[in-house]
Amino acid sequence: MNYEKWAFHDVSPVSAQLKQKLMYSILSGKLSAGDKIPSVREMAELIHINPNTVVKAYKAVKQEELIICSNSKEYSVTQDKKRIEQIKEGITKEICCTYLSKMFELGFNKLEAAECLQAYCKELKCHD
Repeated sequence: MNYEKWAFHDVSPVSAQLKQKLMYSILSGKLSAGDKIPSVREMAELIHINPNTVVKAYKAVKQEELIICSNSKEYSVTQDKKRIEQIKEGITKEICCTYLSKMFELGFNKLEAAECLQAYCKELKCHD
């Protein structure tokens, strides 16, 4: 995993952004079950942020049971593939619900909202 390429912005706290990047890397399979994750100090150095920010993000991901920490303070992705799928399914539903709620507010029905998304996906040049 090339953590150095992770970019952060000013819109939300960096710890929340790091939490999401870690979670999505695990949920997408970019980080696999059992993969090692850099120590707090290593991660802070790699992505140029405060170690306390890394601790906060790691703690949040650990609470989701997606990473574990050994007695020697080594972090790794959980081996629990069912937990990974459970979290992924929950986030997927949340994203879909958010999309549909906003489309309903704009006056679209379910079918129209789905058609808009499908049409947009056809126009998308990335992620082919």
